[in-house]
Amino acid sequence: MPDASETALRADWYLRGRLRLRHLRLMVVMDDVRNVGEAARRMATTQPAVSRMLAELEGMVGARLFERTSKGTFPTVHGASMIRHARWVLGDLERMGREWSEPGGLGVETLSVGINSSSAAFLVPRTLLRLERRTAGVNVLVREGSIEALLPDLQTRKLDLVVARLGAGTAGAGLSTRILGEEPMCVCGSASHPLASRKRPSWKDLAAYPWILPPRGSPVRAGLDMLFQREDVRPASRVESASVLNNMVLMDNSQALSVMPRAVAAYHARRHALAILAVELPPVFGPIGVIRHDSLEPSPAMLALVECLEEEARALSQAP
Repeated sequence: MPDASETALRADWYLRGRLRLRHLRLMVVMDDVRNVGEAARRMATTQPAVSRMLAELEGMVGARLFERTSKGTFPTVHGASMIRHARWVLGDLERMGREWSEPGGLGVETLSVGINSSSAAFLVPRTLLRLERRTAGVNVLVREGSIEALLPDLQTRKLDLVVARLGAGTAGAGLSTRILGEEPMCVCGSASHPLASRKRPSWKDLAAYPWILPPRGSPVRAGLDMLFQREDVRPASRVESASVLNNMVLMDNSQALSVMPRAVAAYHARRHALAILAVELPPVFGPIGVIRHDSLEPSPAMLALVECLEEEARALSQAP
């Protein structure tokens, strides 16, 4: 095979080489399993057939795509590049199929948005209402999950945008971030919690009760751990959860405490569903932002959604 520096593809290489979707699917499956035999099983074919397809692909591009080792079959630099683009192509085709089957058909653009649990639980719904008033012909699919689950789908174009609290875990090659604003956090408990009426509970008071902690690795958990260390307290915790609904049910039926975005907590406190404790938390939890591909041109509908997110974030920051 030619050296990497000698490899240059013609613009129409995939036409001349008769690239097929099964070649792209093979690249993705090989990246997932790192084993030729397992790839053959998943594609319902034989191991020699998989080897032939890989040889066909390597002949088309003029470069080795995988290296076999005692620990598995791993992509080369060229293989990693093709895998990335294969995921994009297959992801876009999947999205096109969904778009054609959506109500309204081709006149409606569908945007897929990932949200990182409570970080976007208040901002995104209000943004969608603003977008609906402003833009017709747009469907928005919202998926909630951990940032570890959302970013791979953003990379493969299954998601257009991710709205999340930004931190070390949200940085990635080929991704760009846009800060929407700081989102103050607060300590919450049930409406009948013993500390709900306390004027200024201390951190030792807070540590006397069980806590529902944010998941490890999240920006909120990193900020909270720093505060615990600074205040020299170690609250007991048996639950890690970023789900607002789950945490509210737990707090309502116990004396557990948790942290929550102030805008979200205030919304539920007005309905007497929880209490916001009189504890000032410094801005150590990271800003809320939008994450997207920096190499893909955003559509007009995507730009409209980002604009609505920015407007809604400004409105929330000015709210009393």
